[in-house]
Amino acid sequence: MIMLEDIKKVAELPYNWDKLNDKVLLMSGGTGFIGSFICNVIEYRNKYFNQKSKIISLSRRGGTDNETVSFLKQDVRKPFSISEKVDYVIHLASNTHPQEYADDPIGTITTNIYGCDNLMRLAVEKKAKFLLASSVEIYGQGTEKPMVELYSGYIDCNQTRAGYNESKRVSEALLQSYRTQYGLEAMIARVSRTFGPDKKKDTKALAQFMDKAVSGENIVLKSKGNQRFSYAYVADAASAIIFILLEGIDGEAYNIADDDDGLKLADYAEFMAELAGTKVVYDIENNPSASKTTYALMDCTKLKQLGWKPIYAVKEGLEKTYRILKAEW
Repeated sequence: MIMLEDIKKVAELPYNWDKLNDKVLLMSGGTGFIGSFICNVIEYRNKYFNQKSKIISLSRRGGTDNETVSFLKQDVRKPFSISEKVDYVIHLASNTHPQEYADDPIGTITTNIYGCDNLMRLAVEKKAKFLLASSVEIYGQGTEKPMVELYSGYIDCNQTRAGYNESKRVSEALLQSYRTQYGLEAMIARVSRTFGPDKKKDTKALAQFMDKAVSGENIVLKSKGNQRFSYAYVADAASAIIFILLEGIDGEAYNIADDDDGLKLADYAEFMAELAGTKVVYDIENNPSASKTTYALMDCTKLKQLGWKPIYAVKEGLEKTYRILKAEW
């Protein structure tokens, strides 16, 4: 019920939803964390606002169809075609967890690049509008100053973990090439570290902290916790992607993040430990899958000037995540 509140809030935002009336959205990663939330929002719009949108959700696992969402079992790395009309294509499918980068670096790269290529080919064929979900990771090593969309950071490409960062960069370059060569209308959503009550195991720091808090254990911090990152609660990440799909300018990239609390990673760990009545334990060790980035703050002025704004602050999203997961514990 608590998560339904978030779906309702996003579905009732004053967006130009008419652009989705009687339209078909093809979405890779539709069973993922952000993708499933977007599906739920569209289902809500159909049920309570008679929007009549359809979603074709691509997934290697498939799923159970309903009135809004039909599932197509498909590995996006392989070329495919569909007979239905498609008005919008959203590419969300990707390995997004640090442990996945380490366990399947090749699959991480190929899903991003081949998946993007196959879906953009389909978008050109269907004359559909395309949205690429990119990442804060394309900026590489950030600075203390929040990064704007024109910033290009340093990435050490001679490490396995760089496959995610670099393949997202290549996907963005591929998108611009499709725009130039085939006239594809397309935008880029650069998503910050996203969190929320995800049912799948997430190896990102905040998710691990939350797992410990919900189970009543001490939170283990494997660094000094001086990192300063931008974050987005899942409802805000989803609302921003929908907003960019509706209002984004062709060829533009947009940063997505909740407003900065001014806190370090250790501060968020302490906040979650306080919610749970536990404490933070520091266990600093060499972690090969961990990001070496100290700063990854995103400036979201561009998207806000377009008309988007987050619903939650980071600490509000963390508290809500804790309450949802605790209720399910």
